[in-house]
Amino acid sequence: MSWEQLQHISGFLVDCTLLAAAVMAVIRFRLFNVLGHRWRSELACMHWELDDGGVIFVADYTLQNTGQRPLHLRSVSLTLVGTKLEGPLLAPDTDRVFAQRTLRSDDPALPGLFQIEPGERTIYTLRCRVDSLDDLVFVLCGFDLKHRRVPAAYRGLYSRKPPAHTSGARSAGPTSVAESAGGVIRGLAGLGLPE
Repeated sequence: MSWEQLQHISGFLVDCTLLAAAVMAVIRFRLFNVLGHRWRSELACMHWELDDGGVIFVADYTLQNTGQRPLHLRSVSLTLVGTKLEGPLLAPDTDRVFAQRTLRSDDPALPGLFQIEPGERTIYTLRCRVDSLDDLVFVLCGFDLKHRRVPAAYRGLYSRKPPAHTSGARSAGPTSVAESAGGVIRGLAGLGLPE
């Protein structure tokens, strides 16, 4: 076997090895979704009762990018709806909408809210004044990713009343709604909200 033949065979083996490694990398990335889109959503709500019987309601929907690629959003929606019973289960009553807000990426007044880099988060807020608010409401949150299917909606349940305590068991949170929102109420005192 000549030196040229050996060099030709080894070059062919190197090419085959590189091709096999590339195929394995594609399978690995696809199988484990290493470069996939990942996120975590959170919802925080609070309300204030006004002297005239109206209610100020605020919902903060937080999207945090926990993946390795930027999230490019088309739109984000927050909808405050009533609650209905489906047998023993509570469900959103989409026929009774108290307030709705849809934020779109093509709105020039909202720059930078629709691209979330890895490790970053963005907060989308629904602030509304409603004439009345049920004791239990759902906040429906959703978003559209560019070039992908629509992810499952986030459904948060909010109670105007503090959690009830049973003997021997206590909630880990504040004991009243006023305690949970106390700092925010003081921070918004200049807006004419009740103390």
